[in-house]
Amino acid sequence: MSKPKLSIIVASCVGAPFIDSCLRSLEDEASADEVECLVVDRRGSEVANRLEREYPWLTVLRRPAGESVPDLRKYGIGRANADYVAIIEEHCVAGEDWVKTILDRIEDNPAAIGGVVEHANYNRLIDWAVYFTEYNAYMPPTERGETLDICAANCVYRRDLLQKHLPASGSGYWEAGLNKILLAAGERFVNEPELVVYHTGPFGLTYYLHQRYLFSRAFAGTRRDHVSSLFKVCYVFLAPLLIPLLWARTASRVFAKWRHVSKFLQVTPHMVPITATYVFGEWVGFLTGSGDSLRKIE
Repeated sequence: MSKPKLSIIVASCVGAPFIDSCLRSLEDEASADEVECLVVDRRGSEVANRLEREYPWLTVLRRPAGESVPDLRKYGIGRANADYVAIIEEHCVAGEDWVKTILDRIEDNPAAIGGVVEHANYNRLIDWAVYFTEYNAYMPPTERGETLDICAANCVYRRDLLQKHLPASGSGYWEAGLNKILLAAGERFVNEPELVVYHTGPFGLTYYLHQRYLFSRAFAGTRRDHVSSLFKVCYVFLAPLLIPLLWARTASRVFAKWRHVSKFLQVTPHMVPITATYVFGEWVGFLTGSGDSLRKIE
């Protein structure tokens, strides 16, 4: 195989049915000679062996149980061969012409490309609540052009920039810090509205609340060494005020795009505990650090 034009990285933490839905959405395009797909798996040999049997066009990279999602992706990036690396979340399926859209856009040599995240016509309100919580900033419609923000569930980076600027393993979620570094260096990010993934379900409320807690604790635990003591004290005492503010920020984005407004209002009762859990996780993270939360996130 000659050098591919694109490497696709999928971190495998949950297993079936999510990883299978994701891979099936990629199969027609990712099995082409100009594309390589790397699944970085921490689920163990049973899952890894099955994926190799059922999807012979991909490469499965085995990693230890408990390795964090950012470190799984980082490992995959280190093993990639193309000049551009695309990342899709395991819980998402690629839209039509996903790979083709990327190959067309990288001709302009951007530092990074961000796409949009669509819903998957959920039947349950909790899945809508997860969608609004996670992806309110990346819902369509969006405009094509330069941007300052890209979604980690649907993004493309120049591999040389990742190799140069990614933090050491175990450093937590690196997208926000990485993006700031690249933008400060004058690199160009572009938003592509035709680069679409669909976020799938279902999620149980208890499971999702636990995941939100782990994520926010890991995020705050990573930040706590880079913020002042005054900031941490203020956060600890003012954290309850963030619950309505975070809901209001999400609501403003939904209403600005005027999509699924009635559905958003229906799921607000679900979003109250979700938002409260997120704030509580950050509260714990700023106070005590991330603990082992990062390695438990799926």
